[in-house]
Amino acid sequence: MKSIENILVVIDPTIERDFVVDRAKLIANASKASVRFFVNNVNSLAEHSYTYDGINGQFFEAQCKMLADNIESILKNLVDEFNAEKIDASYVYATEHNLAEAIIKQAAKLESGLVLKSTHHHSLFQRSIISNTDWRLIRKCQSPLLLVKPNDWREGGSIVAAVDPLHSKAAQSELDHHLIQGAEIVAEQLGQTACVFHSYFPFVSSVFPMGGELAEHLKRIRQQHADKINDLLSDHAIAEDNIRLSHGDLVPSLISYLKIVNANMLVIKNNEICIILPTVK
Repeated sequence: MKSIENILVVIDPTIERDFVVDRAKLIANASKASVRFFVNNVNSLAEHSYTYDGINGQFFEAQCKMLADNIESILKNLVDEFNAEKIDASYVYATEHNLAEAIIKQAAKLESGLVLKSTHHHSLFQRSIISNTDWRLIRKCQSPLLLVKPNDWREGGSIVAAVDPLHSKAAQSELDHHLIQGAEIVAEQLGQTACVFHSYFPFVSSVFPMGGELAEHLKRIRQQHADKINDLLSDHAIAEDNIRLSHGDLVPSLISYLKIVNANMLVIKNNEICIILPTVK
């Protein structure tokens, strides 16, 4: 992940003040990046006007224009607000039918260093509550992606990279380096602490001997993971106090760690890097 030079900020025009705006301002001020606001809104009134008998088609055209003008006004006001704070800002308004594809296309065109989008308040990793748009962006967006939730930014907090150095795929090691580097860059630019988290679940067969042999077996497993983490971090300047090797269920272990280190961002993998703003209270 390179340093952040430009940011694509996806705005939800149905929200009076999309909370992603303030996070974009914080990051732009810290990184000196330019900002491009993006709204994709499909206006289907004109397409379905034929279903309303007795209403002149010009009425729907007028309504469409009013909606478009309102969105343009929102975007122009945001640009003026950021320019007033010496942040280079611009906007794009599109009307494509698929929001995720429109964002991906715009991010590729801009070669965005970071894509910001607000997402609804939900429990960490509850896929059923994350919108289809968000999950498609996580899987397909080629730019680093930051899904922003409506919680406060913690001054002196941390950026946590979640890694898996024992993953079976050969490319995983390179990906983990990429994730850690991303956390380091973002932490440096935003005045945060870079942290690394890895959790493993030790497999123990029901026929495995109990007592001392089991304890020795679990000790060997932990040492194996510790050695891999040490190898992974040998090329990175992560302080030992900022590394967590945990065992047990991933989600509760990770949530607990995010609370302990006052995490502002959680860096996980997608095609590039997905940075999720965690919900920890």
